[in-house]
Amino acid sequence: MIKITKLEIVLIATSILSILLLYLIGAEASSPVSLEKAEKGNLINFTGICVYSQKDFSVLYNRNDTIILYKTLKMDKSYKVIGKLLDESKRTVEALEIHEVPHNALNLESLEGAFWKDSSCYILTPQRIKLSKCLNVTKGEKVKVYGLFYGDRFHVVDYIPKGLLKMPVNGMPFRIRGVVIRNITPTTIWNGSEEINAYLPYKTKLELGDEVEITGIARLYSTLTIYVNSPSDVKVIGKAKTVPVGKETIGEIAHGVCQVTKDGIALGLNCTELKLYGFSADFGDIIEFYSIRRKNSLYCIRCMIKIPREELPNSICNPISGIPLKIQGKVAWIKRYKNGFGLANVTNENCWILVKLPKSLGVHPEVNETLTAFGFYTTYRGAPAFEIPSRDDVCLGGSC
Repeated sequence: MIKITKLEIVLIATSILSILLLYLIGAEASSPVSLEKAEKGNLINFTGICVYSQKDFSVLYNRNDTIILYKTLKMDKSYKVIGKLLDESKRTVEALEIHEVPHNALNLESLEGAFWKDSSCYILTPQRIKLSKCLNVTKGEKVKVYGLFYGDRFHVVDYIPKGLLKMPVNGMPFRIRGVVIRNITPTTIWNGSEEINAYLPYKTKLELGDEVEITGIARLYSTLTIYVNSPSDVKVIGKAKTVPVGKETIGEIAHGVCQVTKDGIALGLNCTELKLYGFSADFGDIIEFYSIRRKNSLYCIRCMIKIPREELPNSICNPISGIPLKIQGKVAWIKRYKNGFGLANVTNENCWILVKLPKSLGVHPEVNETLTAFGFYTTYRGAPAFEIPSRDDVCLGGSC
């Protein structure tokens, strides 16, 4: 029987271990190959973008192929991996080395458009392309992005901001700045040279005269129209300039104290040729107003009656042409013509005036009845006369 000494056992074990080490070193020292040339068990060399990552599980993609690693990597970062291919489908890799590399090591795609954000983040070209992450740029800003399409989104590796668009493009984000001159839907903004319509988010309300900055999607209709998807895209940055009535331009606030020369849906005033909308007053009232100037009109922001026409002085003894006045006195006599036109002599102390009573006025005073009226001084066959605009501007039997 052959006896093996302890020394011989050690030598044999050492030899076997050396052979195993040489085998392993030789296997690992073999050159990695590309994924397309690899077979199960080969070392591969793969560079790609991390397009999915969870705890101990990541997916890399290089525009052509996808591999799975049981490692946690950072989304949208570029990695070079040397590892062992574990399956015939060429999907799963046991990573031996992982290095983050510059994105220019990959064959990336590039897109140019405008950054947009609502429920997710997008780039608009104007086609709406979902991004893997939001960008640190201003909403609506033009940007060039580098990355790869994977699944339903574009994975951004790098990007270059290029500033806001200077001119509106249909379907693209655009920022406007101006003054609110209409605050119904759509809101109308005056930017200094043109009117722009803006459809604001639900319950977002602006005041007339607000100076605003609004970002939205442009539509090039006959009037430039902006569709806004978030209240945060509507910023009030000031108030329009206030100037005396008559000196205002479009988008400015006109202030004045004037007398109403014509009432109705719009008020005529004695201080401007423009009509004032959005406020009710009677002919002859003196009003104070702050109003926004539009192209061909004024619209009330804050208006009040300063002197009601009833408080005007009796002007029978002091007729002034061209302005609304009040008269009050007793009817001394009345004359009616066949065509329905009439005259009434209205007297107050030592002064009198002829009051024109056209048939359309529908007024039939009696002698000695008190007549109060609001109107303009004129003449009738060379004599001083008073013309009343409407039935609402005359009262019989006392003060109005």
